[in-house]
Amino acid sequence: MNPRSRMAARSSLCLGLLASLLLLLGCNSAQQPQASAPADTRAGDETTIMKFDSDWEKAAQTKQVDAWMAFYTEDAVVLPPNEKIATTKDDIRKAVNGLLSLPGLDIHWKATKVEVARSGDLAYAYGAYNLTVTGPKGKPVPDQGKFLEILKKQPDGSWKCSVDTWSSDQPPVAAAE
Repeated sequence: MNPRSRMAARSSLCLGLLASLLLLLGCNSAQQPQASAPADTRAGDETTIMKFDSDWEKAAQTKQVDAWMAFYTEDAVVLPPNEKIATTKDDIRKAVNGLLSLPGLDIHWKATKVEVARSGDLAYAYGAYNLTVTGPKGKPVPDQGKFLEILKKQPDGSWKCSVDTWSSDQPPVAAAE
């Protein structure tokens, strides 16, 4: 075989191997489904969380600790104003009970911003609250402030709050006097 014939044979062999490889890769990729990105459910989740927060606010009107507690994850953490962090169910229950037991409590809040992570399993919500309690002299004492919630999607697709904090817009009592 002359050198030209050998070169032609090698080229044909290389082209044949390359064609076979491309054919195998093409067949292989056709047999294996391509992983598709999960559906983007953020807009729907944000609407769901706004309703969740509204339902939670309605549950607070009952002044029942269990009704409030139902909105927390099993591993929730609560950071109430002027109190220590509550990391156990008992501590959280105590903080919630303390709030709901205030004389003449009238509490309302509304989330103004909800954002869900692209992963679809975490979100945050923040907004404003207004509350009134009966003060020591029998007069209404109003308060307003802000809140922040970190939420986790549950295995059943529902949302629950895993971190909850709120604080007053008012100056501390000592500063107000």
